[in-house]
Amino acid sequence: MRHDFENIPENAAVILHPADANLIHREPIEATRLGDYFYCEGSDPLRMGPDYYLGDIAAFCRGYEMVRVAA
Repeated sequence: MRHDFENIPENAAVILHPADANLIHREPIEATRLGDYFYCEGSDPLRMGPDYYLGDIAAFCRGYEMVRVAA
């Protein structure tokens, strides 16, 4: 499992693994990086905004796995 969240490419899909302190997710969840924000599968970004900000993701997730990188 990777921990270098800052190196996730733009538009990449990843599986985020929540840390114990995570109040949003308890199970691994797929997310897409758009700019400095992460939008998780099943979330309504128009209603709730992003699930995670790049500056905070290390505090709430213990790691990630790459799923795909957009071309």
